[in-house]
Amino acid sequence: MKNWQHWFFPHKDTHKKAHLLSWEAILIYVLFFILLQVGFSIVGFAKPGVLGINGNIDQKRLIELTNQERQKAGLPPLVENEALDKAAKLKGENMFAENYWAHFAPSGKSPWDFILGSGYKFTYAGENLAKNFYSSDEVVSAWMASQTHKDNLLNNKYKDIGIAVVEGVLNGQKTTLVVQEFGTTEILASTPAVSIQGKQIAVPTRDLINKPELVAGSEARIAPAKSIIDPFIFTKSLGISLTLFIGALLALDLLVLYRRGVLRISSHHIAHMSILSISAASLFTSSPGAIL
Repeated sequence: MKNWQHWFFPHKDTHKKAHLLSWEAILIYVLFFILLQVGFSIVGFAKPGVLGINGNIDQKRLIELTNQERQKAGLPPLVENEALDKAAKLKGENMFAENYWAHFAPSGKSPWDFILGSGYKFTYAGENLAKNFYSSDEVVSAWMASQTHKDNLLNNKYKDIGIAVVEGVLNGQKTTLVVQEFGTTEILASTPAVSIQGKQIAVPTRDLINKPELVAGSEARIAPAKSIIDPFIFTKSLGISLTLFIGALLALDLLVLYRRGVLRISSHHIAHMSILSISAASLFTSSPGAIL
């Protein structure tokens, strides 16, 4: 117990940094967060739905925000289409049923399978995806910050829109998926095409002839109304707390050395402050949301 001060204060004689500021300690902090993520994975596998993001996303608000962005760009508003709403809902449910996060399903289902399966006959269509955002504004802001998604959202070829907000369990965690489908029935091309992540993909003739009959996936696990633990908020709060703790220790280290009259800003101080600054910036700007 005599040396407990060495954990928080620089050594009295050697002026060596506090143990909690050593590179060994920093390695332990990193390993702790890695183990925390592994622990979340185990909990998600053992108790699906206990972990997850509790968002508040509204389908009508998403359409309103989308049309606001189009209005800013001088484009006409999109009209909500019942068939595209159905296609978006079926796509979201299928992602939960097959446990994937992508435009194309592991079983081979494509974005146009859901659009055609809903009865919407298009000549040009597109799809944007989002997951685990806390609000409708965050979703549209993320799409607008991505050039390929922005180009899709502001495409002047589209006349109709369909959006679905679907909740379920994905990879063991409660997840909120947003599926945004665009389309037009006007004759714009000889071969119907779908825009996905900045690429225009021609729909194979066989898919136009043999339109799939799609139903909601019965194997999808329904998420609880609200998850017990938000892993993102939990990890972010711990990260911010640890960053503030290390920052306080570093300030204390400089203060003690200054009072001892041996203060010298070394490369170790600069390295610590650089890591601390980068970590703090990453934590405060991080978000659990993702787009495709």
